[in-house]
Amino acid sequence: MQEQYFIFILHREMYAFEALDVLEIVDYQNITKVPTMSKCIEGVTNIRGNLIAVVNLQQRFELDKPKVVNQVYFTILKKQHIDKELHIAVMIDEAFEVDNIEIHDIESTPDFGTSINKRFIKNMAKYKDEYIPVLNIESLLDIQEISMLYKVEG
Repeated sequence: MQEQYFIFILHREMYAFEALDVLEIVDYQNITKVPTMSKCIEGVTNIRGNLIAVVNLQQRFELDKPKVVNQVYFTILKKQHIDKELHIAVMIDEAFEVDNIEIHDIESTPDFGTSINKRFIKNMAKYKDEYIPVLNIESLLDIQEISMLYKVEG
């Protein structure tokens, strides 16, 4: 049995989202800064008439200075929050592909050795003989936590 994953590049590393969580991938759009937002939220953008928050994954993962890339894309994710579905854009460097991964090639997250906090990783997927983190959008896009980051760090 297989499941589909959206595989992408960020900070020269490969990551994945469960394909069911991904609505679409769009080219970079202008971002409007919003005062007093968390440092991992770049601001908001308008995609086909909808105002969508934009999360900078490099900031969210607290990675080193962002690497300069020629192009940035937005991956629009859907996340359930209370009783409604939210659409949130995350910034990625490159969309790699959507591919099937066998369920027996999904492993639990190791306790150490990842470049990002373990709580952001749902599990590890064996893809082309390498293991890549499958991100956990529930913790990655935790609305309560992201909303409070500014107050804690600001």
